[in-house]
Amino acid sequence: MPKIGIEFDEAAQKKLEIPLGKRELYPSVGKYVAEILREQGVSIAWGVPGGHIWHYVDAISRIGIKLIVFGHEQNAVYAAEGYTQVTQKPAVCFGTVGPGTANSFSAMQQAFLSNSPIIYLGGGQEQEHDKLYNTIQESICAEFFEHVTKWSQRCFYPWSIKQFMSRGFRVATTAPMGPVAFELGVDCLFMKDEARAHYWGAFFPQHADYVPKWRQEDTGTPITGGADPAAVEKAAKAIFAAKKPFIILGDYPSWDQAGPELEEFVNLTQIPFNTRRLGRAAVSEKHPLHHRGFPKFRNEFDLMIPIGLKVGFFDGYAGGWPESIQIAPCEEYVWTYINTKASLVGNTKVVMKQLNECIKKNGYDKIGPERKEWAERCKKSMAEGTTARTAQAYKYGPDHPRYKSKNVLHYGYLSQIIREVNEELYGSAVRVSIDGYTMSDFIMPYLQFTRPGSCITANDQAGVGHGVGQAIGAAIGDMENGSKIPFLSLMGDSGMCNAGMDIHVAVMYKLPIVYMISNNCGWMPGMKYPWYGPNWDILGEQDIWGNEWMGVKGRGEERSIDTRFDKLADVFAGNGPCLGMLCNREEKFKEQLKQAYAFAEKTGPVIMNCIMDQHLVNKAVIGPVYSLMYAHIPWDELPLRGKHSRRSTLKGWFPELNSLPPMPVWDSWEPLKEEEFGYPPKDDYFKA
Repeated sequence: MPKIGIEFDEAAQKKLEIPLGKRELYPSVGKYVAEILREQGVSIAWGVPGGHIWHYVDAISRIGIKLIVFGHEQNAVYAAEGYTQVTQKPAVCFGTVGPGTANSFSAMQQAFLSNSPIIYLGGGQEQEHDKLYNTIQESICAEFFEHVTKWSQRCFYPWSIKQFMSRGFRVATTAPMGPVAFELGVDCLFMKDEARAHYWGAFFPQHADYVPKWRQEDTGTPITGGADPAAVEKAAKAIFAAKKPFIILGDYPSWDQAGPELEEFVNLTQIPFNTRRLGRAAVSEKHPLHHRGFPKFRNEFDLMIPIGLKVGFFDGYAGGWPESIQIAPCEEYVWTYINTKASLVGNTKVVMKQLNECIKKNGYDKIGPERKEWAERCKKSMAEGTTARTAQAYKYGPDHPRYKSKNVLHYGYLSQIIREVNEELYGSAVRVSIDGYTMSDFIMPYLQFTRPGSCITANDQAGVGHGVGQAIGAAIGDMENGSKIPFLSLMGDSGMCNAGMDIHVAVMYKLPIVYMISNNCGWMPGMKYPWYGPNWDILGEQDIWGNEWMGVKGRGEERSIDTRFDKLADVFAGNGPCLGMLCNREEKFKEQLKQAYAFAEKTGPVIMNCIMDQHLVNKAVIGPVYSLMYAHIPWDELPLRGKHSRRSTLKGWFPELNSLPPMPVWDSWEPLKEEEFGYPPKDDYFKA
C-alpha cells in the first residue's frame, strides 16, 4: 500500500512525541474532503491548484489520490467529463476562488448538459468581505454554479463537510445525473475543530449528520430502481403487437452499463435500432440490426422506442414520431411532447431486464413474419447506406481533379479513411471525441463503434475546445481499465486555439492520443461562400479580406491557413515525446493515420495538422436554421448558394421569394465553381 500522509495514519500518529494539532492545523477540512473521496472510491482528481485551496488539494494527494494538473481549469473539467463517460465513475475537479472557478464555468455547463456526474471543489473568499468587491479574487462560485449544477453549496463549517459531500455524490450519480459544486472558502478551511464548542451550545459532533459508508459495501455505487410492473407488461404487449417498430439508444444505456440487457432485448424482439452520442455502441454497431440514422422509409414506423434518450432540438422534439414507448432513467426524461403508450422509468439495466423477462414469460419473443420482414428490410437499408457513403467519399478522393491538384483534403474522404483504419487496426474499438464543427457533420455517419462510451461530444452545449481535455480524461480512464487503444480527438482549428496548450498534459503522461485537427483557418470560414462572399464582402469595409486596417491586411473572420499546429509537438517536447504531422495530400492520409496510431500506442500523443478544403461546410450552414440566422442580409448582396438556401427554406416567411424560380439547396459536399463567386477571391487559397 502506498505511503499516505500522517494525518490519515492513526498508527503512525501514536508514535509522535507531540500530537498532531499542536503545531499544525489538525484535523483539517482538507482531511475530511480527502477521506470522503477515498470512501467513494475516487482515484484521480483533475484541476488547477491555487492559494485558497491548497489545504484540500494537498490532502487529496496525501491520501493517495492522483492529481492531474492542467494549465486551464476548463480543460480539467473537460478531462473529468471524458473520464466519467468512459469509466461511469463520478469524477472530481478542483479550482481556486475567482479566476479558477470562473474558468471552469463553460465546461461545468457542458457537464450539466451531458449529465456527467462531477464533484467540483471550488475555493471561496472570506464571508466578511462579501459584495464589497475589494478583496482578492472575489467570487461566490456557489451562486454562479447554481445555474449549471444539480446542487451548489457554500460551506462554512468543518463539521458539515462529510455529510454535504456524501450527499453530493448521491445527488451527482442519481438520474438525471449531473455536476455538484461545493465552495470550500477560507472561513471553513481556516476554522479549528474546537469552534464546535462555541457553536449552537456545542451540540454538534465532529461530523454532523454523517454516517461512514452509509450504504455499507454499496456506498460508492449509484442507487438503482426498476419500473412499475404494470407499465412493463403494457409496454411488452405493445412491442409485441407492433409491425414496424424502431429503437433509439440515448446516453443512459451507456451510463447504466445496460449493454447485455439491451442486446438481449434486440435479439428477442428483432427490432432495428440506431444510437446517439454516448449511447453509440451500447449495443455494438456491428450488430446486424444496427442502422446508422433512420432508414428512408421512417414514415412507416408504427412504434418508436427511445431508451435513455434526451429527445430535444436534434430530434426535432419528436415531430412526426408515431406512438412511443418511453424508457427513461427518471421522470425528467419522460417527454410530454411524445404520444406515449407506456413509460418505463428506472435504471436502464434494471428496466431492460424486467422487460426481457416479461417478453419471455408471455411468449412475446415469438415474433411474426411481418416483424422478420421489417428487420430484413432495415438490414438491407443499412447495407445500401454504407455502400452509398463509401462511394460518395471516394468520389472526392485522391483521383478527384481538385484534390489531385490542390494540397487540401475533403472531409468526407477523411471520414471514410478514418472508419477503414479504425476497423483494420482496432476492430472499430477506437474512442473518439467530436470537437470540430464542420468535421462533425461529415464524420458521424462514417464512424463505427464497438465499445460503449466511445462517442464523446459537447452534447447540447455544441461548443468547441472540449476535445483536448476529454481525450486526456478518456485515455486515462481507459488505461485504468487496462486498455491502451489510442483515442482519436477530432479537433477543429478554433478548438485548438481555445484549448490546445493543455496537450502538454497528454505529453507528460505519454497518453495514446491522436489529435487530428481539421484546419480550415477560422470559425467555420466556409460559411462565407453562401452568406458573405469569398472576400467577406458583405461586412464593413474595415473587415473585408485584403483591406487595410491600422496598416494591417484584414482577413475577415478567419486566420491564416499556415497556422502550424503540428509544430506544437516541438513546443511540448520538453515534457516528453510528441509527434507533429502536416497532412495535406489525400493519397498519403491513410498511411499517415496508421503511423499516428502506431506512435500514439507505443510512445505518446500525435498532433495531425490536416489542411482542409475551405469550400466545404456543415450542411446545417445552408439549412433552415442558418437561413434564419442570416435572414437579415439583403437579398441582392447574398452569394448564389445563400440565395438558394433562403429561397428553399424561407419562402413561407418571405412571400416574394415564391415569385422566383425554384432554387434547390446546394450540396454541402461539392466544392464551389469559379462562376458561383460572381467576382474573384483576393487570395489564391480560396479559388476553385
